[in-house]
Amino acid sequence: MIFTRFILLFSLLSALVLAITYPIYAQYYQGLQDRILANEETSVVAASQMIQKEMYEQLHLMTMMADAAPLIDYVTHGRPEQRVALETFFNNVSTNFHRFDQIRLLDNSGYELVRINLEQGQGTVVAQAELQDKSQRYYFTEAKDLADNQVFVSRLDLNIEQGQIELPHKPMLRFSTPILDRNGERAGVLVLNYLAKGMLESFRRQMSRRVDQQGMLIDPEGYWLSNHERSNEWGADLGRPEHTFARTYPKAWAEISAAASGTIATEQGLFRFQSIKPFNFADSQHAHFKAEHYPLFAPQSMANTDWKLVIFVPYELIQSRSFLYQPLGQSLVALVVCLLAGAALLIAIVTAQQKMRSREQKELNEVLSDLYDNAPCGYHSLDAKGDFIRINQTELEWLGYSREEVLGQPFISFLTPESQMRFQEFFDALKTKEQIESVVLEMQCKDGATFYVSSSATALNDQSGHFAVARTSVFDITDRIELEKKLATLANIDALTNISNRRHFYERASLEFKRAVRYQHPLAILMFDIDYFKRVNDTYGHDGGDVVLKRLASTVDHSLRDLDVFARFGGEEFIALLPELSPEQAALVAERVRQEIADLQIELPSGETMSVTISIGVAMLDACDQGLDALIKKADLALYQAKEQGRNRVIEYSPSKEAKP
Repeated sequence: MIFTRFILLFSLLSALVLAITYPIYAQYYQGLQDRILANEETSVVAASQMIQKEMYEQLHLMTMMADAAPLIDYVTHGRPEQRVALETFFNNVSTNFHRFDQIRLLDNSGYELVRINLEQGQGTVVAQAELQDKSQRYYFTEAKDLADNQVFVSRLDLNIEQGQIELPHKPMLRFSTPILDRNGERAGVLVLNYLAKGMLESFRRQMSRRVDQQGMLIDPEGYWLSNHERSNEWGADLGRPEHTFARTYPKAWAEISAAASGTIATEQGLFRFQSIKPFNFADSQHAHFKAEHYPLFAPQSMANTDWKLVIFVPYELIQSRSFLYQPLGQSLVALVVCLLAGAALLIAIVTAQQKMRSREQKELNEVLSDLYDNAPCGYHSLDAKGDFIRINQTELEWLGYSREEVLGQPFISFLTPESQMRFQEFFDALKTKEQIESVVLEMQCKDGATFYVSSSATALNDQSGHFAVARTSVFDITDRIELEKKLATLANIDALTNISNRRHFYERASLEFKRAVRYQHPLAILMFDIDYFKRVNDTYGHDGGDVVLKRLASTVDHSLRDLDVFARFGGEEFIALLPELSPEQAALVAERVRQEIADLQIELPSGETMSVTISIGVAMLDACDQGLDALIKKADLALYQAKEQGRNRVIEYSPSKEAKP
């Protein structure tokens, strides 16, 4: 009887304890899952933003290349010297950025006009005899049907050379877009082969920071582009159809492929997934991702790059963190079962539940604080005076200050003088507007270094409706600004002599010409070239000729004033525009330059030394000149007269065409 009652009571108490504790444990277990998934959000956000930023930079670079003057000039006129300038421009981009395995310009029939290969980190111009017909390749057939402002992007796959997958593997994305000439007519297609190896390595590094390191990137067909087990990657390209996420986890793939984001519980564990549409900038909240600023994409491009980021959390990981799987928890369960102390058990459960909730809230606060402090962008809040009242760790690390050094200080004191006025206008405008975006500012670090940010702010008012706080996000766009400056330099500077090229000369000289005409100030043009330069190339080779051109350019550039405009006009021909000089002064400058070049001893690569002479034509602006080209033509006529009269001399232009030595 006692034993029977004991069994009955034990059963009833066990059922009561189970009825009480099971929902509590289920809630605890769900909270544990939620905390682990919340921790994974940092990896999801960071990886998504990294991939989108990388694609944004490639499109930004492609757009700048497509609009670059050397490309537009060549497709418009097709002159040999313009082709050389375009090859030099493409080669500089390939060598300096190391992002494109190949850069191609195709004509409207699909034949290669220019191709640059990246070989061992160095751009290489492909000879014209080796250029090929690419009219049947998909990146041309897709691009030729695009609208003028559209871009085609291929699927991410392994590069194939001569029918074989290239080793080591080269993950490749191909971008192609139509090119228009200066008349608005379609003149060809620009094709960039983007090496995605660096992007995938960055993705793997971010995934490796997770506890179990099981982060995956999957293409639209379910093949792994990146996997913690590298042998599972590139199943489609390597002929391994069994190496797909879809076959390994068919139930999970059915839901992942049909939804943009979510969490799936399977028999193996939890899958946290997120669609990564690297070219869908319209959905991004970041100030520098603005879809209206960039080309439109062909629908196939969006389908090709509809990738999935999947993070797998095995149940073993969750259980390893569960209280019941810890030694203390198992001992407590055994003790409760043995003692059958219902009241004590209820008290213990209530106490444990309170502690658990407190711990969950603390951990949640820590997660939110970590997301704020270690976000990939800077966050800060300013009071109504513009002083810091809050700032995250990311921005502090950018600036190099401690939190104590920043809080309470005016934000304007951390800006360069050029940006302080812009910020004051931006801050004053924010007091009357709810939100302002994309204001570019230059910030100053503690060590004196500077960097550029894109700043967006939201205004918060107090209860009386007055402006109280500005919450601001800042993104480091230094790479973008430096990229724009570098491309501008490549377009304006002659690659051999490192002085202005012909196009840049016309831009600067046109402004000086208009100013001189408007204010009736004197203006002189010197046109000169090297005497018998063909003999230099024939005798010492083009390497020797290049040395002569560079020494001449350097010598003349140092001889002229900062306000003078000096450029290589073509071949061995140079031009200089001299503002604010009388005819006598201009003649003296020309004679001085001529004598300096005649006295110059040039050391050639062979070790020999040589000297050259130049002939100079001088022309002064007068009321009859209808434009800059007319003035240049007069200087060119004077140069011709100098050549006719024996070279190595300065001739001033005379309307009667009589030389005046």
